[in-house]
Amino acid sequence: MKLINTEEMALIGPGSEWFWTALSGIVLAVTFLAIYRQLRMQRSQSAREQLAAIRREYGSERLIRHKLACAYAIRDGVDPAHIPEGSADEISGFWDGIAELARAGHIDTATLHNTYGASCEFWWANLAPIVARERAEGDDPGYYEAFEWLAGRMDTLNQAAGKRRFAERPDTAASVLVRNIPIYEEVLRVEEALRTVIVASPEATTIRQPEQFR
Repeated sequence: MKLINTEEMALIGPGSEWFWTALSGIVLAVTFLAIYRQLRMQRSQSAREQLAAIRREYGSERLIRHKLACAYAIRDGVDPAHIPEGSADEISGFWDGIAELARAGHIDTATLHNTYGASCEFWWANLAPIVARERAEGDDPGYYEAFEWLAGRMDTLNQAAGKRRFAERPDTAASVLVRNIPIYEEVLRVEEALRTVIVASPEATTIRQPEQFR
């Protein structure tokens, strides 16, 4: 019994339409696969670039100084609702901007969670009191609402992954912030050292050459 009849098959001329249709389908499938792989590579590269940009800003000297200002205030017993407002706003604004990108689909929340999930929730736990005060005083319930949304999303993912959660323990977040002071100070010392310009005398910079090269 024949499963395929090859006697009347034609590859060229009348009756070959089946072959060219199949070939076109294969070419289209290969083309779509290549485009799909290219798009995946582009998305992967874009995600890496986004995370690198977030890391640069999150670890910038400017933001480290704002983190220190908040940490010093908590260490010194300042009411969390009255820590330095400018520094709190800078940190909240950083996370609010990332949250807006995430909600618009420009940043994958799962990828963000793997790298900054705990950090986002940690800062919301520390800044929620001052944000609540500013919302009440400004009669603006939507103030940094995106930041709050992202922190909630990160808390959900942290809970599912069995990671540390700060949502229900703001006192723990505050104690961790205070313990981070030496780390922030060390980062600042490195940044300041990198900006230091060392001016050496001409004698100190002269390289003695071997006798034959004088």
